[in-house]
Amino acid sequence: MNEEIIQKKQTGRLPVAAIVGRPNVGKSTLFNRLIGVRKAIVGDRPGVTVDRLESEFMLGDRHVILVDTGGIGEGTHDIMQPAIDIQVDAALEIADIVIFTVDAQSGATGVDAVIADKLRRQGMPLLLVVNKAERENSATDFYGLGLGEPLPVSAIHGQGMPELLDALAELLPEMPDDQALEEEEKPLANIAVIGRPNVGKSTLINAWLGRDRMVVSEIAGTTRDAIDSMLPFQDGFVRLVDTAGQRKHGRISDVIEFVARVKAVQAFRMADVAVMLLDGAEGIVEQDMRLMQLAQDEGCALIVAVNKLDLLSEQEWKYFAERLNFRMRGMTDIPVYRVTAKQGKGVKQLLHEAVKASVRNHFTIGTGELNRWLGDTQEAHHAPSDDGSMVRMKYASQTGTNPPSFKIFCNRPGKLKPTYKRYLEQAFRKTFDLSGVPIRFSFVGGTNPYADKGNK
Repeated sequence: MNEEIIQKKQTGRLPVAAIVGRPNVGKSTLFNRLIGVRKAIVGDRPGVTVDRLESEFMLGDRHVILVDTGGIGEGTHDIMQPAIDIQVDAALEIADIVIFTVDAQSGATGVDAVIADKLRRQGMPLLLVVNKAERENSATDFYGLGLGEPLPVSAIHGQGMPELLDALAELLPEMPDDQALEEEEKPLANIAVIGRPNVGKSTLINAWLGRDRMVVSEIAGTTRDAIDSMLPFQDGFVRLVDTAGQRKHGRISDVIEFVARVKAVQAFRMADVAVMLLDGAEGIVEQDMRLMQLAQDEGCALIVAVNKLDLLSEQEWKYFAERLNFRMRGMTDIPVYRVTAKQGKGVKQLLHEAVKASVRNHFTIGTGELNRWLGDTQEAHHAPSDDGSMVRMKYASQTGTNPPSFKIFCNRPGKLKPTYKRYLEQAFRKTFDLSGVPIRFSFVGGTNPYADKGNK
């Protein structure tokens, strides 16, 4: 396939709407109202939302990631300006739409004006939402911000929410044409490259591509966006995503991780497999483990690549490998590979292994073979229950792939212990050689709905 044509092939991602505004204007209440769940902590004092939250919700027939951010700015203009810049920039970093929330009861403030000026100069899709607007005409004070028509709502009472949802839906980026996507050749694999700043993600992708597609720098956070590249591979192509989003500011590590997480979630939703790149010279930290767990929670197959091995002696590598195995002991059987991306060592094999992991994540099995496995696995180790009674799996069927997902009918699903569920997952992964692949089992009661149809 012509590489210029391949480069034009892009796959859509979940749009992101970020809620920003001063403290105590009701951002978290609005977040909870939109997603329909009390997920964000709501309080009547500034600073309640410290950690940023994100949640997926349905807007009509579209999936949208909604982000709740901390309050912007307190005190005088000079003192609050760094906080305003950090928070607004973090929202703009990942958002397709900004929901600028203000407080009808306090009216337009100087902080609101500063935030509005910054958002207006960015020129991105924006909704000005006036919360706590239970009284008529309480939004008129906000026309002076110059951000268009204010939308009066009451997040706590639900007033104005249909109008807000309609306005939000109108600003969503257009979806790719389904028919056009079907006509396009699909990639052999969608590969997300993940890792902390400056571990060599862009260097690895450049090594795969054979050219400097990504800007590479010793400064952490050079890559600000998730960038797609299409790489010819065998008789087709693979799609590579460099998931970064880090920023070059040592005092905002919380924003760095927040932005990186949202971008990673977007990438994982599009990917079949995630390559977790670790820095062999720095070791493994808790942030690495959280990112790996997030990849598997989002249904990606996972493989680990340890980079910069030219900086390690054999003894140092042995210590690193032992520590890595210890940290990953609670996860699935994840393959580990050694590379030196800067010198191109091991990168070709790593690409082949990533494509294989993608294939594993699309694993399918016939119903008959699946149920024979289920019977043999139960026979080898019966399911214990809390009260000593028998829990018996009656029948299983596959419900999806990427990741492989299955529904198991049993007599007492609520009595199955988590340890037995893990046993089934591990046994399935080992039997069918699905290393690094998350397996999803759901357990339901009732009789076999396929009993009269026979196993195929």
